[in-house]
Amino acid sequence: MKRSQKRVNAQIPARYTQHCTLAGFHERGNASLASAKRRIARLVDEWPMAERGLLLMGPCGSGKTHLAVAALIEIIAQGKPGRLLFSNFQDLIQEILASIDSDHAPSRSEILEPILTADLLVLDELGSQKPTQFVQDMLYYIINTRYNEQRTTIFTTNYLDEPRDPKEESLETRIGKRLRSRLFEMAERVLVEADDYRKNVSGKWV
Repeated sequence: MKRSQKRVNAQIPARYTQHCTLAGFHERGNASLASAKRRIARLVDEWPMAERGLLLMGPCGSGKTHLAVAALIEIIAQGKPGRLLFSNFQDLIQEILASIDSDHAPSRSEILEPILTADLLVLDELGSQKPTQFVQDMLYYIINTRYNEQRTTIFTTNYLDEPRDPKEESLETRIGKRLRSRLFEMAERVLVEADDYRKNVSGKWV
């Protein structure tokens, strides 16, 4: 398959397709960002023999999604094999909910099939959706299926295991104890700690 077609099939959002490369990732003199970048590079080097995925944890705008997408883009650019896919968890849930009330939208099984079977899945914004029972059930089904099939996943999340602010929720609170337990085995935790780069555009805070 041509690399251009693999990029299309990976469903990487247009915002990320041009600049989200490892070479374009600015470490900003930050040791955490430099370490996270090296870990992504190692996964790319090991692919398709990588045994564990990654759990990128850190605040908004720290560069988690950039790094996760860079892994997909670099693997495609190097012509390595595998079905690669990007999915934003909140968008996925909304798509599934829309399918329930529509006779024309893809069925739930059709929506989930590529998520479950991708050799490398980037599941962005884990825990972002309000943890209703439906959300918990869908998330458990996705993660547990990929866990059982030993498929590699890169997760990104704004939630930490031990929040620095007592008012913030932990990742376990957002996704449940059973799923957090599986993630320990499925994915190596990588902290991505930096200020929100989006706040400063051309020297102005926005």
